Amino acid sequence: MLRSMYSGISGMKNFQMKLDVIGNNIANVNTYGFKKSRTTFKDLISQQISGAGAANQNRGGTNAQQIGLGSQSSSIDVIHTTGATQTTARTLDLALAGDGFFPVATISDLARVGVDRGNQMGSNVITGAIDRAMDISYTRAGNLYLDDRGYLVTAEGMYLVGETGEKSLPTNPEINKANAALAAINIFQGSYKNTLDAVKVLENKTNTLLTAYTEYNDAVSTGTAATASAAYGALQSAYNDFNDYVSDPGVNSYAGGNGFNDIVKQFNDTNADGEAVKELNDSITTFNGAPVSEIVSPISTIVSKLTSGTDYPATLNPTASGAVVPNNDVDSIKSLIDKVTNFKVDLDQVAQSVVTLENAAENLLLPKWSDSLSGEAGLIQIPLNAKSFSIGPDGTVTFVNNSGQLNVAGQIRLANFANAGGLEKVGGNLFRESANSGTVDKNGNGITLNELFAPGTDGAASIVAGALEMSNVDLSEEFTEMIVAQRGFQSNTKIITTSDEILQELMGLKR
Repeated sequence: MLRSMYSGISGMKNFQMKLDVIGNNIANVNTYGFKKSRTTFKDLISQQISGAGAANQNRGGTNAQQIGLGSQSSSIDVIHTTGATQTTARTLDLALAGDGFFPVATISDLARVGVDRGNQMGSNVITGAIDRAMDISYTRAGNLYLDDRGYLVTAEGMYLVGETGEKSLPTNPEINKANAALAAINIFQGSYKNTLDAVKVLENKTNTLLTAYTEYNDAVSTGTAATASAAYGALQSAYNDFNDYVSDPGVNSYAGGNGFNDIVKQFNDTNADGEAVKELNDSITTFNGAPVSEIVSPISTIVSKLTSGTDYPATLNPTASGAVVPNNDVDSIKSLIDKVTNFKVDLDQVAQSVVTLENAAENLLLPKWSDSLSGEAGLIQIPLNAKSFSIGPDGTVTFVNNSGQLNVAGQIRLANFANAGGLEKVGGNLFRESANSGTVDKNGNGITLNELFAPGTDGAASIVAGALEMSNVDLSEEFTEMIVAQRGFQSNTKIITTSDEILQELMGLKR
């Protein structure tokens, strides 16, 4: 069988592999952070027909005569040139301007990582070597996200590893203090709602009573005795309804009563146990040691405006002509309506003060952050209640907390390799160390924070926030290489068909 036929086969296989690499490059032309590959070839062994001869006295030297037996793959190289930068204006899109990779990882040893889980909060610090606690990979794709606990992660949920910020967890005394305040607020809220509903009912009944007084006055002044009598009946009914709601007759003690006075006293009376305001006053004193007047003391004078009874209308006194309307009753009811309106405003102010206390108590249950880095390797977390956050060119992640203070969540670190081309692709825009890539772990005792570089230092790239690195695939180059591979493949098929025709001629010699 002719050797050329097998040489052609090897060439076809190689150009097919080249087309596979080109196809993968083109498929990832819009993959962020993707690095293209190229294929190189080398020749196979050559069959020696005759060896080389040295020169002698009679003739010169001769070269060896060899016939090559085809080609084979020499390398498939990953080209780590930097891709173009695409602006996205998204805070969590990060491009690397220079060399380096984002270290991303999944947790392999949960005991070594202080991550939040369930109802348990963690410090975010990685204890010991990073690669003993985390399964690390590296990527140039900087499209990051926040998970449901505020950690910076990749699209696949891998944690971004760097230097964490100073995160202080709440102490047991703080937790107990906050829970006590929230419990008192919970009691307060129920009674507060009852009181607010009661004031709204009182307001409606007072308006109804004012309308009845006005209609009765008009009937006495301009109507007949029958009209005045009917209006007086409506007035008497409205007055009784109002008076019954205020005093809730038949109940001797306000505790458990359903009248307005009973509800408000239950809300405000500080001379008995179990009242909402008293419980809250005690809780505030315990919470911050400050005078309770800072939050709820105004309520004592507010409530007294409506529970004294001095603003209620006088008792109706029927006469032979129908009834007598005291001159001061209409003005008294109007004054009461104004006081009810003002009381609702005062209640709203009290509610706002209680919200302030509630926020302070809830903040005690949250971790606290400082304006500096911890110096520890770990995960980068942005609190869910942060008002805003940003990422600087040096990788520092800062946020504005709910109190308006600027805190540091951590700093992104980068990994560099002696031979980036030696990294292995593992899919998902990820690379892994190989035996020929060099290693991040310089001293052999595991990867530590000082072996990951802050962006912009020690030759590491700086970070461009609001942008992504595009694929470094050049379509014009890939299409050209595709044509070359196609023609090379076709040429090798011609070698095979030509060799076949020669074999046919040889077979024909027998005839």
